[in-house]
Amino acid sequence: MPVPPMPVSPMIDATLPGSEPEATAARNRAWEAVAIARTRTLDALAGFEKMAEHAEPDFAPIVRAFVELHRRHGEEFTRLLADNAVAPDEGGSIMGTVNRVVVATRALFDEIDEDVLTQIHSGERHVVDAYAEAADTNLPETARDKVAEMLVELREILTDTRPS
Repeated sequence: MPVPPMPVSPMIDATLPGSEPEATAARNRAWEAVAIARTRTLDALAGFEKMAEHAEPDFAPIVRAFVELHRRHGEEFTRLLADNAVAPDEGGSIMGTVNRVVVATRALFDEIDEDVLTQIHSGERHVVDAYAEAADTNLPETARDKVAEMLVELREILTDTRPS
């Protein structure tokens, strides 16, 4: 006589690929990736805003371009989160404060000019990584396209300002 199959626990079913809880968890991870990208861009914005206060006149347009890009991207990320019923944090993280302090300290001892491009590019790698991670999730198509578009814009400004 054959043994009847054991009933599958609802807890086990919830973790099977394609299950509703798994899809919800994947959506949550996607929006968390967007929130992280937003936080990193706001942290970068804080540093660039402080840099703009101290930038040498010939370097100021580059700094303003980064300020504008990160400000616009911060607003776009905030809008994406809000439009999808995800409450964004109030602002960036402690790194925004660190960025401001580092720039202010450097300005005391050195000029804020093209010599900082290497440090800018190094810091922006964390932002690029966050954008790329968010773009590589299962966001709704329009949101994913917007994040991918912002990633392209960020990579373009980095290419245009590559240190010599």
